[in-house]
Amino acid sequence: MLKIATVFSGIGAIEHAIERLEIENKVIFACDNGGVNIFKLKIEKDLQSVEKHVKLLSKMINELEGKPYVDKGTEQKLKENFLGIQKEYNRLDFLLEQFSGGVNTKIRGFISTFLDLADEIKLPKILLQYKGKEVPKNMEYFMLEEIRKLYKEVKSSNKNFEVNENVKGVIKGAISLSVEEFSELFSFMDEKESKEIKSIIAELIQQINMLNERICSVKITYELSQIEDYAEKKAYVDNLYKNKEKSNFVKQSYTSNYGIDDKDFHWNISFLDGRCYRDQVDLFVGGSPCQSFSLVGKRRGLEDTRGTLFYDFARLIDEIQPKVFIYENVKGLLDHDEGKTWEVMQEVFEELNYDCHYDTLNAKDYGIPQNRERIFVVGFRKDLMLKSKFKFPGKISLDNRTMKDLLFENVLEQYYLNEKGITFVSSEKNINKRYTQIDGKIQLCQKANQQFNWHGDFVFVESDENTAVNDSNKVIRYTLPNGQKAYIRKNDKKGKDIEKELEKYFLSDKVRDYVMASGTKDFYSKPEIDLDIARPLLTTMHKMHRAGIDNYVTTEGRIRKLTPRECLRLMGFCDTFKIVVSDTQMYQQAGNSIVVDVLMAIMKEILIAFPELGNEKECSYKETDAEQLALFL
Repeated sequence: MLKIATVFSGIGAIEHAIERLEIENKVIFACDNGGVNIFKLKIEKDLQSVEKHVKLLSKMINELEGKPYVDKGTEQKLKENFLGIQKEYNRLDFLLEQFSGGVNTKIRGFISTFLDLADEIKLPKILLQYKGKEVPKNMEYFMLEEIRKLYKEVKSSNKNFEVNENVKGVIKGAISLSVEEFSELFSFMDEKESKEIKSIIAELIQQINMLNERICSVKITYELSQIEDYAEKKAYVDNLYKNKEKSNFVKQSYTSNYGIDDKDFHWNISFLDGRCYRDQVDLFVGGSPCQSFSLVGKRRGLEDTRGTLFYDFARLIDEIQPKVFIYENVKGLLDHDEGKTWEVMQEVFEELNYDCHYDTLNAKDYGIPQNRERIFVVGFRKDLMLKSKFKFPGKISLDNRTMKDLLFENVLEQYYLNEKGITFVSSEKNINKRYTQIDGKIQLCQKANQQFNWHGDFVFVESDENTAVNDSNKVIRYTLPNGQKAYIRKNDKKGKDIEKELEKYFLSDKVRDYVMASGTKDFYSKPEIDLDIARPLLTTMHKMHRAGIDNYVTTEGRIRKLTPRECLRLMGFCDTFKIVVSDTQMYQQAGNSIVVDVLMAIMKEILIAFPELGNEKECSYKETDAEQLALFL
């Protein structure tokens, strides 16, 4: 029986892989907090709130001095982190003062105008606190941000903005400018300097939260070290999360699909003492959150709280001593900090007394039509006698298998996009940056939130004649002579002839480069269309049409997003996997998972190299130096 354990367990990719391989197994333990962060502070995006929490951190840092739970090295590192935050805060304060110097009298007058409305409407807290007072210069940016947001929502009668008509009238009466005039006047808020302020605030809030988590974790780790009983340790940690049980949707999915005792499901890898599972685990699988190394974002790497969880993964390997481990992360960590991060990680793996192998694998090379590259590290404990040298699996052809082969023919109405969704997914930004794809053969790399916010892959579905659908939600699909497809919202044709519409988008020299590469607002052309091929083909198409010979096909239909079940299929999960959470949660959990088929391919190679894995009686071990020495005595 194969004994497995996982951290950042998610929805159990390795557990599902082993089940699909029909290997008898037992889950020894799992660990995942489901994204619940008990250390996250409520910090508003304004200077006062940031300043308040910087002072709080300063106090916490000072209180560390002389405490038994923090060594000098850790204390120094925390102080350095705080100094970095303090430096960034001072920079923010300076930029806000500079910003204030560029605010003219007319703009500043809007602050007074809105403060005078305090008795008429419920103003945001940041505005209300300065009623009848002078507004500090370094707070003007935040005041104007709130005013701009409030004015736009009221003036445009945004349906999501809950305010009665009298209040709207008060604001509209107070400021006679149209939305366009107001936006132009406030356009300076979108300039480089203002964007830099917004970026610094967001970064500061993240850094404050990370340092707060580190300080709290140091204290908790010390208190746990004073507890000898492992059950009491777990009870201590569970108590920290006692009011968060219902928020851990990952645990709900995991425990509904795999057999595990509650005593063996843990909340936080940093507080998990692996010694209680020493020599009980054959296969240990996990990673550390990929956001720190992802090709998108700040990429703080091991400086990020999430990045430092790599050291906890390594610590657990040392404490548990599994026979084999698998570590997974995004490809981006290989070149993070010019490769230095990966060098450090390799050194850590080597120090664990394991023979380690690593490679980058893409899901599309292992039977799943998804373009998802991940780095995998496989480690064998050095005392094991392997039958053969381990090698990563060779590529497996998709054999013309496409994403559509894994999709349903019929889905519920809720998965079809409305007019707003159609416009969004076919926008220039999404198409040009490959955030979205319609009817792709191979899925884009699945993300945690892609279907929820109209990113990722979408499907064109031909309309059923018996189904009544608003024209604004219908799309015309054009199948071009070269097999490529293009999409236009039906109500955007405006009575124009189809051929002329296509000619406008594809043949005009003025718009050719722009449109053919990325599409326009309500039009989608697949980015992989070859410009040199498509243009003459479309010219030929029009000539043939004028001659009475059509060689293109138009189809009316709608665009839909993938269902949670389809997202699971595209991660290698069978339909036997139970969905017990909302669609939003399932999309996130599927997008965060490891692709099952890739793990299956790796597991097959592990078992070729070490077929005794999971069969303790058959395992062969190398003689230790002491045993070899004894032979000569």
